[in-house]
Amino acid sequence: MRRPSITTPILLTGAAALLLVVGCRGPELAEVQAAPPPPVVKKIDPRVAAEQALVAYMETVGTDEAPQYREARSDLDGDGADDLLMLLDDPLWCDADGCPLLVFHGEADGSYTLVGRTDTTHAPIALGKHRNNGWHDLLVGVGGGTTQAGTVALQFDGEGYPVDPTMVALLANESAPVVQTLFE
Repeated sequence: MRRPSITTPILLTGAAALLLVVGCRGPELAEVQAAPPPPVVKKIDPRVAAEQALVAYMETVGTDEAPQYREARSDLDGDGADDLLMLLDDPLWCDADGCPLLVFHGEADGSYTLVGRTDTTHAPIALGKHRNNGWHDLLVGVGGGTTQAGTVALQFDGEGYPVDPTMVALLANESAPVVQTLFE
């Protein structure tokens, strides 16, 4: 008499269990694999974006002649994207008290949006340790012409930095902690 094989029912049970598991999970896996990939944000080259931001600003003031400028990048608002500062140190834009400083917010795609313009500033310009409304203070040089020379801390008011830095109280020498020097 032949003995029944024990392996046959176990193999069939194992195969049936495997089919059952695959059968239950098959559609779920298919749905996960069919999900579209996240959109790719194409970044603009920072130099190109800076030039585009300056051209856009120049259009708002009614000129197409780009001034000489120096630029620096730093994350002023802590969002992970570098913001852009441009010191327009062109003789046609400056006077005895200083030059305009443009501040642009860095967008996710690498472009820049104008936050504001502060007149009559000069180097050194640094990123201060303190923040106001989420943005670092800017420590800027002022004066030397018709106003007293020194350094002021420009504080972000929720919309921008002050237009006229000479209206801000001068700091005592070395009184504001510097995080990063932007312009020497």
